[in-house]
Amino acid sequence: MLDLIIIGAGPAGMTAAIYAARRKVNFLVLGLAMGGQMSWSSDVDNYPGVPDIAGVELTKKFYEHMQEYKIQIKQEEVVKVEKKGKVIEVETKKSKYQAKAVIIASGKAPRKLNVPGEDKFLGSGISYCAVCDAPLHKNKIVAVVGSGNSGLDACLFLSQYAKKIYLLDIMPKIIGEPYLRDKVLKNKKISFIGGVKIKEILGNKFVNALKYEKNGKTEELRINSVFVEIGLVSKSDFTKVKKNKWGEIMLFRSTKTNEENMTSEAGIFAAGDCTDIPAKQIIVAAGEGAKAAIATFDYIQKFKS
Repeated sequence: MLDLIIIGAGPAGMTAAIYAARRKVNFLVLGLAMGGQMSWSSDVDNYPGVPDIAGVELTKKFYEHMQEYKIQIKQEEVVKVEKKGKVIEVETKKSKYQAKAVIIASGKAPRKLNVPGEDKFLGSGISYCAVCDAPLHKNKIVAVVGSGNSGLDACLFLSQYAKKIYLLDIMPKIIGEPYLRDKVLKNKKISFIGGVKIKEILGNKFVNALKYEKNGKTEELRINSVFVEIGLVSKSDFTKVKKNKWGEIMLFRSTKTNEENMTSEAGIFAAGDCTDIPAKQIIVAAGEGAKAAIATFDYIQKFKS
């Protein structure tokens, strides 16, 4: 039986792993996407000590730090986390593991449009990561759905490659932060279409059009691809700990042990964007990962099977 299992390899999970390695506990990291959302960011300018760095580069720095402790990440998808007595069982699509404590740092996943054609053209013109796929769209005409910060960031990054970018949102005006909004509006490659509802993604083998409704009329936009940037949902379906109405894991402090980042189940901790912590930032996720790790060490020391 392991002392600790860390679920997720984003900034929260990676930080927790570094703390666990330094404490020399017997632990395992399970995660599919190295860096999580951090790796999607084209430009990170608010992480202290490393200003103006690409998300993939910051992910690389986190990973290099992990390698100093020879921390390995098993790329296995977790499907169930269940408390059995005092032991916690973690089931993946490949294996089953047992541990005294678990830190869930699974982050968030892109929210879908849920319109016809979206699933059909995934990987053939539908993308949820501009940083990952922008270079594949050189001199193409693309659409970005969602005018929040992630959508604006996607537009600006895509403008280095695409010939033309249409930014669409259900709101009549751009909703992202002013400094990003101003950059987008000044960019001649980007055109904003507000007050629209996406109806369908069209194509043959690849996407070739997007159908939307505006002012009661259906319009068709000829494009080569669609980048969906309408927010994220917590990746926490595999656990039954208490969650809020948005599916985020609720954090509690144990009144008996004063342990931070505890969920509604003793021994199951959580950190980062999958939780109800309001600020969804890389530095906050890393800090929460550190807090959760420290709390688990106290819990493990007191553990009695």
